[in-house]
Amino acid sequence: MNHMAKKIMIVDDHALSRHVVRQVATTPQDTVLECISADEAVKAIGSFKPDCVMMGVSRLLPGAFQAIKAIRKSHPKVRVVAVSSFNEAELRQSASDAGAAGYVTTENLSELFLLAAPERLTVKPARHSKPRRKQK
Repeated sequence: MNHMAKKIMIVDDHALSRHVVRQVATTPQDTVLECISADEAVKAIGSFKPDCVMMGVSRLLPGAFQAIKAIRKSHPKVRVVAVSSFNEAELRQSASDAGAAGYVTTENLSELFLLAAPERLTVKPARHSKPRRKQK
């Protein structure tokens, strides 16, 4: 496994949502585990040992916030990112209170790639040419 490869868990009850998150937030080198429920994710976290969990959240799935708390308590180094189609302050606050490292709406999914593994963004220093002296 190269140093940029990550273990990523994607949790959502909708197969299409899991597929989209996988396409946007992972690389071919990553090892990905998809879970269809927060309960399944909590049960699998110890054996899979992900670097990051992408947790689908909504008002209809209050168990997701409890799962985020449980994951952060039992595995504090695991980065958990809440993913939702709802851009609501209440959900953002609940995710933050539960210990999520970030909250991404489906309209901003490109942010997931960096939230999953910020070190993937490598910025090379600009190469400056030597200043030219003015000709007299």
